[in-house]
Amino acid sequence: MRRTLKALAGLALLVLTFEALRVTGALPSTSVPSTAAILDALTTSVREGDMGAAVGNTALAWLGGLLLACAIGIPLGIVVGLSDLADSATERAVEVLRPIPAVALVPMAIVLFDIDLGMQVFLIAIACVWPLLLGTRGGVRAVDPQQIDTARSFGFNSVATVRRVVLPASVPSIATALRLSASLGVVVAVGAQLISGSPGLGSLLVSSQNADRNDVVWACLLVTGVFGVTINLLLAAAERGVAGWQELSTEGRR
Repeated sequence: MRRTLKALAGLALLVLTFEALRVTGALPSTSVPSTAAILDALTTSVREGDMGAAVGNTALAWLGGLLLACAIGIPLGIVVGLSDLADSATERAVEVLRPIPAVALVPMAIVLFDIDLGMQVFLIAIACVWPLLLGTRGGVRAVDPQQIDTARSFGFNSVATVRRVVLPASVPSIATALRLSASLGVVVAVGAQLISGSPGLGSLLVSSQNADRNDVVWACLLVTGVFGVTINLLLAAAERGVAGWQELSTEGRR
């Protein structure tokens, strides 16, 4: 309850600050609508179906890209975490590819996938795979070698050792990496839609700007923020359910 009240107080302070900046002229009132106007535009857009379709397209692309990144990044992170040879072989490639912004690949992605859903999924997966790979690698590397040796002494093969020792011990690091990747995926999804015009919140934002509907533009920004916060809260709750034991053990050591 205290956490909820603090969050509501923070939101109220944000709204008051926004309105104060408009009233004082720090934000031009001619191009920055009031909170009431933004909420009214949001209600109208939802009622007409534009906002719902945009959110649905963005969520579908985000989910597809994140799942693809998980399917690639987590297994690869386990491999490079367990094998010094694989880690050395991929280290330079990761260092070269990881800094490339996913949105910089939009022209290439359009050539490969047109502006369909596949283009967005590709870009989101490219952006999200690196935190997952590196987070999984770090979690695997942090596993106590004695635990692995003990498992092998009990006759566990490599697959059983990974499944029953390495993965459970790496879950907190993987969960944290997943939250980072999920937030990054929202940014890339909207950014790709802004640049390419593919369906989603980004394209609705651009079309509203071109139509001089600043209230809808701000409504799109508001929905994007709420979408990102919702994803983060859901993943944080899932993380506490899956890896809550680590937080409890850490508090116990304190």
